[in-house]
Amino acid sequence: MTDHNNWPQQLSAEELAEWRRRFAEANRNNVFCHCRQCHEEWVASGKTACHHCGSNHVEAIACWQFPDG
Repeated sequence: MTDHNNWPQQLSAEELAEWRRRFAEANRNNVFCHCRQCHEEWVASGKTACHHCGSNHVEAIACWQFPDG
């Protein structure tokens, strides 16, 4: 297996850096977290341990992935 692909380059290095910056900005304070242990739910800036029971068994979903309405 090779370490590279033969797909055409879609973004320049600068465009990719900008896309990553905007992606990080979209996630800031917009990550829905669900504790699989105690079922607590909260919104944070990233996957964090549950503030209710301390469990690290947390599901994290970026809020921008949910449709509006």
